[in-house]
Amino acid sequence: MSRLIRWGGVCAAAVLVASILVAGPGTRTGQAAVHDAAPVAAVDARPNDGSGYWPDFSNTGYANTPADAGGLGLGAYPGQLTDYAAGMSPDKPLRVEFPDNSVIAFTRFTALKTIIYGDNLTFVGCLFEGTNPNDNLVQIYSDTNVKFLYSTFKPSSYELPPGNDGTVSSSPTEPGTPFEDSWQLVTTMKEAVAVMDHNDIWGNAGMIMVTGFPDRPSTWTNNYIHDMADTAHDVYHHDGIGPQSEGDGGNMIVHHNTLASLGNTNALALQGPGVYRNVTITDNYVSGWGYALHVGDLDNAENITVTGNVFSAELHQLYGFLYGNLWGGSARGSTWRGNLIQARPGDGNTSFSTADHGKYLWPSGTTSTTDYTG
Repeated sequence: MSRLIRWGGVCAAAVLVASILVAGPGTRTGQAAVHDAAPVAAVDARPNDGSGYWPDFSNTGYANTPADAGGLGLGAYPGQLTDYAAGMSPDKPLRVEFPDNSVIAFTRFTALKTIIYGDNLTFVGCLFEGTNPNDNLVQIYSDTNVKFLYSTFKPSSYELPPGNDGTVSSSPTEPGTPFEDSWQLVTTMKEAVAVMDHNDIWGNAGMIMVTGFPDRPSTWTNNYIHDMADTAHDVYHHDGIGPQSEGDGGNMIVHHNTLASLGNTNALALQGPGVYRNVTITDNYVSGWGYALHVGDLDNAENITVTGNVFSAELHQLYGFLYGNLWGGSARGSTWRGNLIQARPGDGNTSFSTADHGKYLWPSGTTSTTDYTG
């Protein structure tokens, strides 16, 4: 039995949760597969182009929560959020504690740092905002699982990312959110594995969460991760998912996300020397960053699947799409297939031209009219 909690006197009711659906390839959590029916191919679509193919402002975050998100039986976003507590401030930390197995819906948390206690918690249609440069906006003390569905993580100083007018995936110009108005991380402080679905995340520098375990994979589906903070300076390392800097991690699903920003490090930041294994990176839109993918510092990864992704030249990129050409290789059970380049006139990544559009991207960073088969 789980508890639905809406704070501030709206309601507190018990609901039975049979399961929370995790989107796999070709599926969506709590929402029809809009992009599957859209009359546009993946390689021709961009976030915020009106197609709804990729995660963007139109289909992520609290305001776009549909009815029955996550299969929880909740209604759609009611048009307003309820404050967790009166007197919340981006200048003060906020400690929140929920009974295990609680579902917290349509709640606004504003704090210097929101510190969460309780296990197997599910946040649906919530807003987490604040200003905490070089520290955690959300700090999670859970033992096994935590889920964020259709929630928004953003600076409290802005309603929209500076430089993003809603027609691009992410601002093509620096600096993004200024350092003093930014937040740095969401972090799991114990061994809770996160399910992240349909969230809108921006104005920060990374998401440090446990990579997963054989029986509990970390799951990132349908998220819009964009517009990193302070990109004009070297204060932050800019990571989308991560950083995970030790290695010896894995069991991770990264499926159908938009990972787009200017930045100096990685969209997927698995940056340690230990072995990464059992990671699937499928059907994502990736643009910008230093490198798009970083799968270990050594050539020792195992069972890494990189398939069906669109690597877009939309945003300026510092280095390349794959750090060190490291991805595991077929000899260790890894697969690289069906990854395409998207390139249009005027794109920020001038390493590719319109002649590369629709071609296959090989792990070496070269393009080809035929798919990689190594």
